[in-house]
Amino acid sequence: MIPLLSSPESLTAFGETQADAVDTAMELLADQRRRSLLNYLEETDGTATLTEVAVEIADQEAGAEPNAISDHDVSPRDRRAVRISLHHTHIPKLANADVVDYDTETETITLTDRGRTLIDRQDAVQEPA
Repeated sequence: MIPLLSSPESLTAFGETQADAVDTAMELLADQRRRSLLNYLEETDGTATLTEVAVEIADQEAGAEPNAISDHDVSPRDRRAVRISLHHTHIPKLANADVVDYDTETETITLTDRGRTLIDRQDAVQEPA
């Protein structure tokens, strides 16, 4: 039976049907950079600057050692490319879904409660049965 749209059980807190909420979660988690961004925010207690996230993700993608003394493994050009894709594609998509808040003046990204829920869903999918 298809739930009625007026039925409270068929809606999430964000006004989406359950199917829409699942589709949105899957779409947001489908991209590795978005997953990396969310995981980095979780590790940094929910807040980071765009530059910090871009450096971390560029290092991950290049396979650079975390906390390495030298950061010459990743070129400034590669970090800039990651930063641009985060700024123009991934952060707006996450912000539109209310997963993160983004302050354009300070370039600060903050994980929301909905973002933490999304991370929990990602963790549930990744855990072995």
